[in-house]
Amino acid sequence: MTAMATPPAPREIKVHYRKKTAFYMMAGVVLLMVFSNIFNPSLFQQIESKTIDFRFGVRGAREPQAPIRIVAIDEKSLKEVGQWPWPRAVHAQFVRQLKADGVKCVFYDVWFPEPERTQEQMLGQLESVLSTTLGKNSKTKAKVMADVQKFQAKENGDAEFGKALKEVGNVFLPIEVITHNEQGNEGRIPDFDTLHATEAQLFGGFTESFPTAESLTLSIPELQQNVEDSGHIRFIPQLDGIYRFFPTVVSYQGKLIPHQALQIARYLMDDQKDPVKIVDGKYVEVAGKQMPILDNGFAFINYCGPSGTITTYSASDILYDRIPHDELKGTAVLIGATASGLFDLRPTPYTKASPGVEINANIIENIYSGNFIRLAPNYWNYLLILVLALLMWYLVPRWTPTQGMVWFVLVFAAYIVLVCIAFAYGQVVINMTYPLLAELLTYLILTTYKFRTEVRHSRYMKQMFQSMVAPTVVDEILRLPEGIALGGEEKQLTVMFSDIRGFTTYSEKHTPPEVVEVLNEYLTQMTNMIFQTEGTLDKYIGDAIMAFWGAPGTQQDHAYRACSTALGMMDLLKNTLHPKWEIEGKEKLEIGIGLNSGGMVVGFVGSESIKSYTLIGDAVNLGSRLEGTTKEYKVSIIISETTFELVKADMLCRELDLIQVKGKTKPIRIYELIEHRLKGTGDKELRARTFEAGLAHYRACRWDEAIREFKNCIHLDPQDGPAGIFIERCNILKKTPPPSDWDGVFVMKTK
Repeated sequence: MTAMATPPAPREIKVHYRKKTAFYMMAGVVLLMVFSNIFNPSLFQQIESKTIDFRFGVRGAREPQAPIRIVAIDEKSLKEVGQWPWPRAVHAQFVRQLKADGVKCVFYDVWFPEPERTQEQMLGQLESVLSTTLGKNSKTKAKVMADVQKFQAKENGDAEFGKALKEVGNVFLPIEVITHNEQGNEGRIPDFDTLHATEAQLFGGFTESFPTAESLTLSIPELQQNVEDSGHIRFIPQLDGIYRFFPTVVSYQGKLIPHQALQIARYLMDDQKDPVKIVDGKYVEVAGKQMPILDNGFAFINYCGPSGTITTYSASDILYDRIPHDELKGTAVLIGATASGLFDLRPTPYTKASPGVEINANIIENIYSGNFIRLAPNYWNYLLILVLALLMWYLVPRWTPTQGMVWFVLVFAAYIVLVCIAFAYGQVVINMTYPLLAELLTYLILTTYKFRTEVRHSRYMKQMFQSMVAPTVVDEILRLPEGIALGGEEKQLTVMFSDIRGFTTYSEKHTPPEVVEVLNEYLTQMTNMIFQTEGTLDKYIGDAIMAFWGAPGTQQDHAYRACSTALGMMDLLKNTLHPKWEIEGKEKLEIGIGLNSGGMVVGFVGSESIKSYTLIGDAVNLGSRLEGTTKEYKVSIIISETTFELVKADMLCRELDLIQVKGKTKPIRIYELIEHRLKGTGDKELRARTFEAGLAHYRACRWDEAIREFKNCIHLDPQDGPAGIFIERCNILKKTPPPSDWDGVFVMKTK
């Protein structure tokens, strides 16, 4: 007959599980690192960018700290001043009005690449009207046109605007750069010296490392030569079209053009003499403030909030002097288009369509206030990937799938909170995508592998325990995070041994089928009783039953459960099985039960191929001895002193004797378990107290008094076996008194 292969035991499964999960976890993390840092897929970049927008939203708007005002060329201004573009004379009036209002500097987020054509259009219209009314060759028409042309030369809008720029001396005009990717766009290639732009100084690295301008779009010379300073206004959106970074400098003809916002910040902070300084791959310095940059010179824009966070006025209100002068005094005014028809709207983390002038205003505010956003170093990403993966590796194997999922969600949420706090209060961008992806990947690997392993583990545990404990206990075992210890663990338990008295003689008097039928019925009923109190069936030893409470699941009331089971077994035998067997003409069976509580070693014991879950220890052996002692004292249930101490408040017991069992040198006190205390009133309790009084006389060598009390017990219950035994002992000791140092211990001669 071939032996059935034994499934791996729980601890073996867990050791194998930890080794496998460690391998899978590390392999997954390594693959993630390689994938994210070598291939760097654009999908993950976009996800990370969206998490940055999320962090802006969580942080909310912050109060701008720089004296910046935006003057908007909005729908209201277009309605009141006229359609765009406005005459250059209007702009001349504009900058003079702002100078009078005490503005420190003015930035036009508009460039004027061509001469003004408004007067030429008006002249053409006038000539057409005169030709129609006076005729094409009319002398009057020629004279009128000559006078108008003289007036036009005197009242040139470009010249007027250029004159105004020179007078106020605090206006900045932008430069639009055209890169090699935009060859279709037209531009000029003027000398750098004609730009009227303060060059940025580079410390380390090469100018080729930064975005390069192939050509430029800038205002006409009459205007450009009269500006305070110039800079580029190039913005490059990320893959999703949102503007989060800006190029601090652009390379042109081997020199670096700073961003216009940096030039304005220098002026606003009274540092016109020192140019913008850029330290390759580290920071750009403006007026002593160091803004962190990436290797290509891009810097993060720390937006104050959604569109409108920075104070904004309508251009027509400025032109028509509707704003109190002290509102603008000492400020940097940025003039830009906000009307939707002027096509200068760009998406930001806060707003889908934000005016470009507001992006420039936010950059100036960042430099003035020093509120810079820094990207955490790459080694932080590696460290956090490992930390989250290791957390999952530590937590998931120790909990149930549901608990593991809860831990996953908690760690996931905690990390999001952490990076949001770092962003809001530390102004540091910690990578959110890759560490969370590492956590998710590790969790999925562990959970998948654990599911497969737990299925094997569950099968093994069910196979091992389904015939030993109640189904509810099996479920509890399967929920244990550490499983059940192999090799044994010491626990406080209560063990029970029960045996059918005279079963050998019974077997000899009946046929084997009859014996098996009765024995199966008896064992089935008694086993069900054990399972009702969630006890563990250790084994059947012929007609004997060995069971215990307190393992594998922890039961603080193990002694009470064991005593309740023993009483239930006796009640089931006498009130159910005996009447049934009597009706069926079968012989009645009697049993004895022994209970002991104490420290026992419980676990899987056996060979490498065959193991069983059982108890070993001296306390187990004592329980077996107590079951045999029931025959000597003619009682049904005997419990040890340790069990009695645990149940004396709930169970009615009486002390039987102080005995020395075979194989032991130290005497033990034994008790008869009579009934639940609430049920054990009346004659039962009186008999117990009377017997204990007789026992006290017996140990004091007052034989006659002891005999009297024991006889009272027999009067209360003629079937009281212990009382008859002690009457017989007292009569013997009266004739042969014990020595003077007698301690009342009775030495058992049998097991």
